[in-house]
Amino acid sequence: MASAVSSTSVARFPVSIAIMVLLVLHLPSIVFLFPRYAFTVGGTQLRVFAVGLALFTLLAIAGLWLRKSWGLWATLVVVACNATVDLFFWSEGITPVLAIVSWAALTLIVALVFLEGAPATGGVTPYQRALFGSVLAFAAWVAVWGWLLPAEIGRRLPLTVPPLHARFLGAMYLAGSIFMLLAMLARRWSDVRVVTIILAFWTGMLGTVSIFNLSELDWSRGPLWFWFIAYLGFPLIAFWVAWCQRGEIAHPDEPEMSGLLRVFLAAQGIVAISLAVCLLVAPLFMSEMWPWPVAPLVANIYGAPFLAFGLGSLYAARQHAWSEVRIAVIGTLVFALGVLGASLNHAGLFDSRTLSTWLWFGGFGLAALALAAFALSPSLRQRA
Repeated sequence: MASAVSSTSVARFPVSIAIMVLLVLHLPSIVFLFPRYAFTVGGTQLRVFAVGLALFTLLAIAGLWLRKSWGLWATLVVVACNATVDLFFWSEGITPVLAIVSWAALTLIVALVFLEGAPATGGVTPYQRALFGSVLAFAAWVAVWGWLLPAEIGRRLPLTVPPLHARFLGAMYLAGSIFMLLAMLARRWSDVRVVTIILAFWTGMLGTVSIFNLSELDWSRGPLWFWFIAYLGFPLIAFWVAWCQRGEIAHPDEPEMSGLLRVFLAAQGIVAISLAVCLLVAPLFMSEMWPWPVAPLVANIYGAPFLAFGLGSLYAARQHAWSEVRIAVIGTLVFALGVLGASLNHAGLFDSRTLSTWLWFGGFGLAALALAAFALSPSLRQRA
């Protein structure tokens, strides 16, 4: 057994070498080109970020060379930060060709990190908790500003939205905070399997939507830098965690969840995915059908969490026990209650004569009642 493990380690070592070589090739841009721009044109925050990225990249290379378990995690963080810098250079017309070449190399690095992988575990590791904790901090920050200071949210996000939109986003991110808090407290991988997929698609789609709408975003606003680092880094790491854990498919030895809960999760998933596809593919049409005024870019942004909720619900419907879907159900319940609270707080913006208003309040109201019933009643969520 020892010789087999040793031979596997030796076989994988060249992959780490290839990753290190690609990172070293990026060093001129990370250590010289970007810092030179930051110290010539940028402000204090950009300069601090440039120096921090250079030092962290050197740390990641050292971690890979020393075969540290955090080396690949650090590499994905470097990729997200460097990809953000490349996006900035490309959108501002600063060495756009070099930015495209850099993105191609970063894509290769990500592929090699996935190829290298990490050992699957039955429990939630400290590194996974660190991921959940980082997302929790970001989500809670947006949730607090969206709910308590909606008029000021434009200073904390790369886009400015009216108070109802801010509170709707606050409800989304409050649900995300609950997802991540419960995931941090979980002990078994089976408990966070579903929420990791939700995290990956939620953040990944927000990053994708932001890239496609890059021309409408302003790099002079500091939050945009953090926005892209988060929504490129979080999905990369979350998908990588799910990929490494793909062999951990065992279900806990617990009572099977009820057919009623399974059907509800599947139906919820289909509805959420259908809504998400419309928001992402036909934002102009959905901006006219939405129960309150919404811009196409904001409609795109709304589509990301709905897609994550939908895919997560379909994935949850395939699980075995309540413990595997508990976080998803509770987080979605918080989302439904938050949306209802935000909507009632701005009820004057809704037209009770339109079908969309009835579907909005009726749909979220029924979802909240059903989710609360499953969360509170073991007899409804477990097969007799």
